[in-house]
Amino acid sequence: MHFERIIYLLLICICSGNALVDPILTAAVPEMSNNETSINESSGVETTTTLITTPSTVIPSTASSSTIPPSTSSPSTIMPSTITPTIIPSTPSSTITPSTSTPKPNPPHPSGTNWVVVDEETNITCIVVKLSATMIIPYQTINGNVENATMAIPSNATSNGTCNLGVLDDPNTQKISLQWMSGKNVIPNMLTFVFHKNMTSGNESSAEERVFLSDITVQLYLDSINFPNATGEYTYAERLNSNLHSVAVNNSYRCNSQESIALDVQELDSSATIHMAHLQMEAFRTSVNDKFSSAVDCPADKVVTSDIVPIAVGCALAALVVVVLVAYLIGRRRARQRGYQSV
Repeated sequence: MHFERIIYLLLICICSGNALVDPILTAAVPEMSNNETSINESSGVETTTTLITTPSTVIPSTASSSTIPPSTSSPSTIMPSTITPTIIPSTPSSTITPSTSTPKPNPPHPSGTNWVVVDEETNITCIVVKLSATMIIPYQTINGNVENATMAIPSNATSNGTCNLGVLDDPNTQKISLQWMSGKNVIPNMLTFVFHKNMTSGNESSAEERVFLSDITVQLYLDSINFPNATGEYTYAERLNSNLHSVAVNNSYRCNSQESIALDVQELDSSATIHMAHLQMEAFRTSVNDKFSSAVDCPADKVVTSDIVPIAVGCALAALVVVVLVAYLIGRRRARQRGYQSV
């Protein structure tokens, strides 16, 4: 009896629970229950199955999970936005590195212009030089003989120097060096002129500052092209403590004629020779341009001009004599014609 009562109470509880669940589910989720019933009707299953499926409330959770894909797609849209600020614009900045190229070398000296030295502080062109030079340099060969090599200064040589030379920046000394390459050497050849300035002796009123060329040095590297079978790496020739090409300050020295200057070679007993022509040089300048001041011609050019003047005068006198003779002949012929007409 007791067992039958227990079973009867359990059935009542189950039936009362189902009766309570139906109105609650239908009130809370009316649309879902209708959808489930329609599906169940199409499948031919009894409506009681809806109560069993109602606890599977995973359906709304799956619906919510179904909304996750657009949320996952939304960050996918963020991905291109993160790609857009890529480093691609920063890579062109790497093109700036070629702009920091190696310093350009000194430009070659163009033909027909002047070699100069410019003071970096004042921008004054203190030295201007123009010349064509050829050097005859003796050197020793591997056989022990002494040969002579000829080398000309090319027009593409570069120039550098200083407007104040010496340890204490001597204001009375200036230097210019012409540099050029020859053969396969990586160190340039060099021809250097050193200028000095001093006061002439005499009273203060008559004394004047004069500029002269005091030192000439040549340093040449013995390449196999210009110095075949040479021993050693370089040769050095110089002429020091001279008083060459002296002119007053603010004047340039000019010599179109060829002049030869002997240089002492340190390694050998013989001497080298530098032949210079079309020379014009000026030091201790105070102008920023590279134009020469009034020129003082060398004695060789003065001799040439002294020969030209008499020749020009002689030619002018000869032309004058010819003109007078022609005029006389014409006048005499006209006189004869008048005499014939009167007769």
